[in-house]
Amino acid sequence: MSSAIQPADLGFFSTLASAGSLSAAARELGVSTPAVSKHLAAMEARLGVPLVRRTTRRMSLTPEGELLLE
Repeated sequence: MSSAIQPADLGFFSTLASAGSLSAAARELGVSTPAVSKHLAAMEARLGVPLVRRTTRRMSLTPEGELLLE
């Protein structure tokens, strides 16, 4: 059942969404930015949908990411 969202994933994603960037989320979570990126990529791979649109300067939630956040 590795495709299921775990409670830790929800907390992680909520922190990521409220932080507004991968680096800010990393600081808040006390981990490296690559660790945040890897966790997000693993969640997206398990779900089969992108949750966040990333650019070099901004991050925004996709409609699926918004749904997960709710």
